[in-house]
Amino acid sequence: MALKNPFLLKGYLDKHYFCNREKETTGLVNAITNSRNVTLISLRRMGKTGLIYHTFAQLKKNYHCVYVDILPTSTLAEFIETFGKAVLNQLENPYGKSVKQLLGIFKKFTPSLVIDPMTGQPSFEIQIKTERESESTLEDIFNYLKKRKEKVVIAIDEFQQIAEYPEKKTEALLRSYIQNLTHIDFIFSGSQKHLLTQMFSQASRPFYQSTEFLFMDRIDSGTYSKFILHHFSANQKKIKEKEIATIFEWTRLHTFYVQLICHKLFVQPEKELTHEVLVRTLQDILTENEPYYIGYKNLLTNQQWGLLKAIAKEADVPKINQKDFLNKYKLSASSVQRSIKALEERELIVQETNGYRVYDVFLGLWISLRF
Repeated sequence: MALKNPFLLKGYLDKHYFCNREKETTGLVNAITNSRNVTLISLRRMGKTGLIYHTFAQLKKNYHCVYVDILPTSTLAEFIETFGKAVLNQLENPYGKSVKQLLGIFKKFTPSLVIDPMTGQPSFEIQIKTERESESTLEDIFNYLKKRKEKVVIAIDEFQQIAEYPEKKTEALLRSYIQNLTHIDFIFSGSQKHLLTQMFSQASRPFYQSTEFLFMDRIDSGTYSKFILHHFSANQKKIKEKEIATIFEWTRLHTFYVQLICHKLFVQPEKELTHEVLVRTLQDILTENEPYYIGYKNLLTNQQWGLLKAIAKEADVPKINQKDFLNKYKLSASSVQRSIKALEERELIVQETNGYRVYDVFLGLWISLRF
């Protein structure tokens, strides 16, 4: 049965609601089935998680698959708790394995079985209290993985996060365990290209040349257009290719923003999605998110806001210190240098081939239209 809204904004359902990524999927499947670890890099919200789950769907007959997002973690202990919980809950069945049974597997810590008060579902939890307990727990988890007979693929999303932990030995510690797992393969994915490339390409780093790189860019516009036309047509809605081209222009073909505007268009009452309907839908999205956008503005200094506003109005800034650009927006070269760093750290701007742009596509549109 077809979904009520085929333009998914989160999660993965099946291949019918997943657009393209054939090259990337083939690359990941080929690497994993030939026991090569992969570093998957793309901008945030470009569809990495969907690609990982789409790849898992191709591998599930022969592999047990584990996905873990470590973006919320800020210490080694938090990593171990998050990683261990994902491994246990996705490789073990809480209904079939009691804590008592797991005692025979883990020697240095005891996972607890908890019941979600909202769903009533059981799951395993790990709690770490001391640094010494952290390392012994991690050792137990990797020993557990090493003893498993089945093939396993583990995707660790936002892997660059470990470089920010106060425990500077984290990379070396993880590398020492991972390199000894002969039947378990890893996908290390993330959105901060410079951090990940340094982690895996600098000779001084523990993960040096331990994986192959896979860079995920935008979906081909022709393929994406066919995908959009198909789903609107299948649900008795009409949209012309020129309107889809407008969507691509507004969203810069950034997957999440394309999906969001199509998701919102899908619920519009009109059967024919004209340019006027598109404009109204975009305005609705910007209005809905305005409190967040104003919040960003209030967090920035006047210099940072001035630079962000200037970049939004230009759409792309190839040379941030160019005299014409600075003069046009009354910016000083010294303040721009400081502001660039602050805006990049907050992921409010990103540097691509055409230069600097506002990371959040709709935030950029809101600024350019409002100010």
